[in-house]
Amino acid sequence: MIIKFITIILLNINNIDEINRLTKEAEIYFKNEEYNKSITNYKILIDSFDVTNEKIYLNLAHSHFLSNDTAKALENYTFAAITDNKKIKSIALQQIGNINESRNKLEEAIDFYKESIISDNTNIDSKFNYELVKKKIQKQKENKQEKPNEQNDKENKKENSENKKNDEKGNKDQQEKEKNESHEDKNEQKNSEDSDNESLEEKLKKINMSKKKAEMILNALNNNEFQYIQQLKRKPNKKKDSTKPDW
Repeated sequence: MIIKFITIILLNINNIDEINRLTKEAEIYFKNEEYNKSITNYKILIDSFDVTNEKIYLNLAHSHFLSNDTAKALENYTFAAITDNKKIKSIALQQIGNINESRNKLEEAIDFYKESIISDNTNIDSKFNYELVKKKIQKQKENKQEKPNEQNDKENKKENSENKKNDEKGNKDQQEKEKNESHEDKNEQKNSEDSDNESLEEKLKKINMSKKKAEMILNALNNNEFQYIQQLKRKPNKKKDSTKPDW
């Protein structure tokens, strides 16, 4: 019985020595940024020696986090937060908030920062992160409100641009139409003149008269008319007195 008791004591002493050795080695590995080795030691402490205090979980979570394994880090930060040690709990909750913020889960992040501050009001990092995420959330809300206005502005600009194009096209079509109408009027006028000329020539052909001869006759008629007018001008305007001779 005594031998068994002594054996148990010796085993416990050996376990304590091994636990201390593994813990110190893990801390050295962590400081040297050999995170995979520190993870191995912390897992041996938990699985083989049933060392499940909040410090081991917190350090294991830090090692996973710095190894970019956020899933394992989140799991162990959650275990570390289950403690009465307010400072360790505050740090664990702060880190959970950081992971959520990195995933753009801002509402979840700000809740964890709030819990971290409640656990330890002296945690300045959590207070800073809380205010930072709060501003990000506010900015997101403002952007959501601005987006409909931006969309309306884009639609209005697009509509104005289309209206301008339609107006320009309409003006161009109107100018083209007026140009065509002017061209048609000129053609009609020319055709009318050609028609008059052709009509005169056809008439002259019917009476077997050349155009030159017709012009000579027209000039003669004009001269006779002029002479007649001159004669009218020379006639006296007074009425003839029947009591006097003609001379």
